[in-house]
Amino acid sequence: MTGMCTRRRNQSVDDWVADIRDALAYGIDGWQFNFGRFEGPFRENVARFVRALQSMGSEVAQFRFFPSFDCNKGRRPEIAQVLDWFSLYYHHPNHFRLNGLPLFTVWQARHVGNDFFVELKRRLQQAGFPVSFIPWIATEAEPARMEKLFTQWDSMDGFYPWVPGKPAEEAVRYNLVAADLCRRYGKTLMAGQGFAMLQVNKAPIYVNKHGAECITTQMLPLVDGRLPDCRILNVATWNDFGEDHHITPYPPYDPGEGKYPVWGHVGYSTVLKYYLDWWKSGRQPELSNDTLVWMHMSQLAREGDPPFPYVLYQPDKAQDVVYVTAMLKAPASLVVTSGDNRPVTHLAPAGISHWRIPAAPGEQTFRLQRNGRVILNVSSSKRIASPPSARW
Repeated sequence: MTGMCTRRRNQSVDDWVADIRDALAYGIDGWQFNFGRFEGPFRENVARFVRALQSMGSEVAQFRFFPSFDCNKGRRPEIAQVLDWFSLYYHHPNHFRLNGLPLFTVWQARHVGNDFFVELKRRLQQAGFPVSFIPWIATEAEPARMEKLFTQWDSMDGFYPWVPGKPAEEAVRYNLVAADLCRRYGKTLMAGQGFAMLQVNKAPIYVNKHGAECITTQMLPLVDGRLPDCRILNVATWNDFGEDHHITPYPPYDPGEGKYPVWGHVGYSTVLKYYLDWWKSGRQPELSNDTLVWMHMSQLAREGDPPFPYVLYQPDKAQDVVYVTAMLKAPASLVVTSGDNRPVTHLAPAGISHWRIPAAPGEQTFRLQRNGRVILNVSSSKRIASPPSARW
């Protein structure tokens, strides 16, 4: 999972223990740390993460981590800071290794250029730190354009698509094109999976449509044989409030300080785990419990990659719906009532299914019945409010 992974601005060792356990519970096997510079609070945060690993012992023997230096707008990683990372963690047993060497990744490497990373790898080799290198090189999912990257970037040992912000179908295409090129050029694929929400005036804008449906769309190629040789999956949540990245709920920032609340991705993670378990085991999971996941997205942006600045986003208010995902051990009847709307009934099959209903302000209620017996009858913890008069 990619991110700075800060449950709070000053992440404690105990916070990290909780985050790591959350990750393990949802099938996430490690963190890809994202930062512009490996110094100050970023360096200290990783050190606390490593102390958390040490305190957890055998529980985290297989939990991995590796760095991702952010090269946005042409920023070059400080060679001294890259050397500092590997002097600290090169031999750490939890550092992720590819082809026997610690993995080094960067974001937006294209803004810096191949020659810099050829030299950086040479410097690392000279210092006794040979690495495997997988950059993210900004591009579209066009085979001819992507193939040029494989021929021009002799520094890279693998390739990974960064998919947040793309429609789910485009994310799948991006992975499939990258997989084909990796096979042809003998590189390692680190497939991409994710959704995105951006912040405009402290309001969330969801980009990847639609609810948990986008998880199914993106994960099916991993379980149906279309990506047979993929062994690494990059799960990205970008761009959460303040670029914090997390899985399950935790205390919000203090509203008294003028900071906005944050929330977990427990619903997203619950559905994702179903597919991660399927992918890792090669067998579709048998569900022993009935689970419902619902998401309300009133302010989806229109299709397309994120523009800059974000204020250029255009709302797509026609998509004001409640997205419901049922994960059932046996068929059941599901009745959803959104606000003052009439109840809508869905005959959900065993396994996983998705559906949508029009949203209305007010309470959202969900009732699951099987063989005339009510199994679940709950209301959402938050009411849907009428939209503000502001643009979003």
